[in-house]
Amino acid sequence: MIASVVARPTAGPSSPADEYIPLRLNDRERALLCVLEGALSVSEYTDRVDSVMAWRGARTGRAVEELQEMLAYMTGLAVAASLKVSHEPCLEANADVFREAFEVGRRFKGMNPDKMRASYGKLIYMLQDATAPDVIRELGFDPLSRVQTVHAELALLSCLDLLEEPELPLAASPAHSAEAADAKAAATARLLARFADGDAERAVRLERCLLSLADHACLVEAHVSPVDDMLRLLRTHFSPASTSVGPGGAASASLQITAGRGGARLSHSHASQYAYVEQSLLLWRAVLACRAELRRAPRRAPAEVCRAVGGRCSRSCPACGLSPRRTSSAAATGCAIRGRAATACRARQTSAS
Repeated sequence: MIASVVARPTAGPSSPADEYIPLRLNDRERALLCVLEGALSVSEYTDRVDSVMAWRGARTGRAVEELQEMLAYMTGLAVAASLKVSHEPCLEANADVFREAFEVGRRFKGMNPDKMRASYGKLIYMLQDATAPDVIRELGFDPLSRVQTVHAELALLSCLDLLEEPELPLAASPAHSAEAADAKAAATARLLARFADGDAERAVRLERCLLSLADHACLVEAHVSPVDDMLRLLRTHFSPASTSVGPGGAASASLQITAGRGGARLSHSHASQYAYVEQSLLLWRAVLACRAELRRAPRRAPAEVCRAVGGRCSRSCPACGLSPRRTSSAAATGCAIRGRAATACRARQTSAS
């Protein structure tokens, strides 16, 4: 997958990433997002559940109590926001609302990586604990649901052929000028007229899909463009193999580094360092271009990921059947895999030097 992304300019609207592109939020979902963020801002879930004292006692019971309190917060905020919720004291009565709100939060984060910086980690820890069988039994419902995507919405509308339309790249691409915006609007109108069949509600849903594709294309372009600029500067001002003459005929500076000088930990010749920098930028470009696929990859085969790295999850992992191994406070949360990777990286650096 990485190699294919390196070969193409960006993961555009008609790329294989369509299956993973999240659907843009509608008005109701934006109201649910406000409810979720409000409840997360007042919840002290990680402080109370992930503390050292919590691990010495009945952690599952404490997790259930904090989850119930979080759901109560969400119920009150939903009522204040005039959302349609059940007023029954049983939290299970609003299971669909809670499930939808959690899905909206995960989808919004996928579309806006710079948002929910302080609360998204708390949400994920909460949902990881909420999928444990004992917790689901106490809550009475499973709070997880599949993230809505453009591909799934088009499948419901029986319009997957829209992804093969030659006008789709124009209708779902960033517009950088007034002329481009006009051409994009005209292409969108033609596609809607062709696939909506005169149904106004169907046209609104199709337009939402096109806007979601455009959102994804803009996000990929914003992430990939700076890396492309760095690659262009590297190839313009430095020569791959020689430090004497650059591609434009001008003198080329040296990228050679020596261990112990200027903070360098390794010794690389100019050619080795050039290759290292170029490959690092290409890899980072590929990661950014196929971010939508990579976000879903661990969910497809988590057990294989855990076995491949030989790590042990810090939280219970239903896929690999590993129990939590946590002895520190919430500041040490995360996966033990990171520690093993860092150890291996240090070992490779020591052997290389």
